[in-house]
Amino acid sequence: MKRKLSIVGGAFAITILSASIANAHVEFTPDFVLANKNQVLTLVVPHDCNTKSKTTEMKLQLPANFNVKSFSPVGVYQRGKVVQGWSQKIIVVGGKSYLDIKGPGLKAGPDMGPNAVTLKFKTITPSAKGTQLKFPAVQYCSDGTSVSWIQPRPSDGSDPAESAKPVPVLNLK
Repeated sequence: MKRKLSIVGGAFAITILSASIANAHVEFTPDFVLANKNQVLTLVVPHDCNTKSKTTEMKLQLPANFNVKSFSPVGVYQRGKVVQGWSQKIIVVGGKSYLDIKGPGLKAGPDMGPNAVTLKFKTITPSAKGTQLKFPAVQYCSDGTSVSWIQPRPSDGSDPAESAKPVPVLNLK
């Protein structure tokens, strides 16, 4: 069964993971990387879909200026070790590119606990320093539900309320 990534309205950003325990969102870590450089990007999924379900897939919409030809999967990690059976690939749907990461169900929580799942991939970042890249994401769950990480971040740069599902953001310097 094909799943459709649905992202509603507005511009979205890649959320960068900070080390703060209160920040239990799907985010990149660190939250900034060098522009125009071939490097490994790390996205952290710090919690479960819900208390009865496991994460089975993550889809990230890639920014239009993202170099999909430079993409290379590195792996899915939990507790510092590679998790077998997971795949990463670029797919194109409706003219938009997505990073699709899927595999057998993983219990990723509780929030920011040791079971956090780390997704790593290598790519050449865009060349525009000072740019904030937004990666709307959907976390798919073993019980058929999903969590959409698409809410815009506050314009003042503050963290949204803990109940919010902010879009992952990556800043280029």
